[in-house]
Amino acid sequence: MSSNMSVDVSIAYMQRMHMEDIQEIEEASFGDPWLPEVISFSVRRKDTTGVVAIVNSEVAGYAIYQLVSEDNQACIRVARLAVAEWCRCCGVGGVLLDDLLGRLTLVRDKLVFPVRESNLIAQVWLREYGLYCDEIRDDWFGDGESAYVFTKYFGGEK
Repeated sequence: MSSNMSVDVSIAYMQRMHMEDIQEIEEASFGDPWLPEVISFSVRRKDTTGVVAIVNSEVAGYAIYQLVSEDNQACIRVARLAVAEWCRCCGVGGVLLDDLLGRLTLVRDKLVFPVRESNLIAQVWLREYGLYCDEIRDDWFGDGESAYVFTKYFGGEK
């Protein structure tokens, strides 16, 4: 698909039948891809949920998020978000992010999205989407790289 083309995207909860496609997207998207067992283990936890973006009956992307408490505040923390190469720049990532933002409530009113310091593409995309970096966490990733923590609140900024 060509750049900036819009596609019809639906969101569904992650299921076992999606795992092969998710793993392909994971390996193509990250320099430190999670093993299939790690993805499966993660989404089986009580505090973690996975969703997939479906385009033309195919998995076009996915997001894994956790319901956590940070600084005594309930929030949603994005653990992974990735889009298949064949449909990047088509709005799929935005639909996934909109879905996560739509899960915010008055009680769980903060979305937290840690991004590698070296991932400038994600940082620019999140800024364009209205998230802002309000913290840098040193040694956040297993390889010692720092995370820029992007945030957005339910109903706007706090």
